[in-house]
Amino acid sequence: MAHIDTVHTIIEAWKTGDIDTVLDQLADDVVYHFHVGSRPLEGRAHIRRFLEKFGAGQTEIAWRITRHVEAGDTLFVEGVDDYVNADGVRMRVPYAGVFEFENGKVLRWRDYVDSQAVEDARQGKAPPEWVEPLLGA
Repeated sequence: MAHIDTVHTIIEAWKTGDIDTVLDQLADDVVYHFHVGSRPLEGRAHIRRFLEKFGAGQTEIAWRITRHVEAGDTLFVEGVDDYVNADGVRMRVPYAGVFEFENGKVLRWRDYVDSQAVEDARQGKAPPEWVEPLLGA
């Protein structure tokens, strides 16, 4: 199975709130940088707690990958994190991620998002113009 297929499994599970399936795609000693620059989460238990908190109240989840490049056990993705948050605000934020795999499982996961785009979305502002083609993909 291609590594992009594993990430698509994570996305589809996330859309339905199936955290167990998300975690099944991760190595036991996974390290997840949910926001590069912040301290990473280490291990499935820490990631479970983060995902339960982050996903609480999310609806209309339409997270999607529009481009990807895979080289060996490294996968780079670009797309849009798109959902309605617990406050009822549509969040459409450009997203990039790097996944490193070992034995078919995600060993390292780094998310890159524009903090200003997140704050703008929370305030109801439209996403950056360059995101529009990604939204229609």
